[in-house]
Amino acid sequence: MHHTIVVTIDIILLAGLVWFFIQNIRLNHALKEKNLKLEAMVMELKAAQVKLMDSGKKGAVAALSAGLLHQISQPITAIHGFVRFMKKEMDVNSPFYKPVCVMDEQSFYIKDMLANLMELIRHRQIQKTQTNINDVICKSINLLVDELRIRRVGWDMQLEDSVPFIFGDALHLQQVFMNLVVNAMEALSEMPHGASRSLLVSSKYDVEHNQAVIIFKDNGPGIAHEHQAKIFDPFFSTKTQGSGIGLALCHDLINEHGGSIGVQSNKEGTVFTVKLPCVRLDKIRQELPV
Repeated sequence: MHHTIVVTIDIILLAGLVWFFIQNIRLNHALKEKNLKLEAMVMELKAAQVKLMDSGKKGAVAALSAGLLHQISQPITAIHGFVRFMKKEMDVNSPFYKPVCVMDEQSFYIKDMLANLMELIRHRQIQKTQTNINDVICKSINLLVDELRIRRVGWDMQLEDSVPFIFGDALHLQQVFMNLVVNAMEALSEMPHGASRSLLVSSKYDVEHNQAVIIFKDNGPGIAHEHQAKIFDPFFSTKTQGSGIGLALCHDLINEHGGSIGVQSNKEGTVFTVKLPCVRLDKIRQELPV
């Protein structure tokens, strides 16, 4: 009888231990699930925080840029008006007539470019159409030819005719390309007097990924390795007087086109690479008039 009672107690204790062990396992499993959910929530909160910060930065960039452009456009508009008045009142046979005509053209170009930039920074809705990317590149370079010559930069374009159309906004992309060229010119200006300064702009078609690849390659002093990861961040600049706005806007605009922009740099120069998705060739053929 006594033995039976002891065995029964042992069984009860064993059952209690088994139950406790099972409950402990369940509790640990539940705690792990809660921890995983908590970690996921923390990650989501961090991502939301980053998005809010980026949104705030972009808003600040747009506001600052719009203010700067407004301040610049006022004197340019006044200069353009005064030059036009001089041109109207001047004798066409005057030795100063042609220089004034050039001033008129250039001041109008600056005034028009500032207006386009203002429209760009105000986040004008992208108006995508089938666009020949080589035409956009040529227009961008042609607008900066005089500046390239003044800065003694030897430049060349190597554009592949086989690059298909892209679906994009030509004005936005033109501003991106002009910004990259200006960036290259500013980097090349830091080279010693008499040193060779070169810029090569090329395009090619990446058949495998159906992308237009546009490359801006200069032989400037390069960008420090630790700065390359931050080069597209708003307000980050390696220049003493740089605002850090231009490349950040380029990055945003290329992203809005479904593309990407990257940089590689060393002491031998810097290469900016823009990749943009192309319109499918068969789709273009279907839409072309017979």
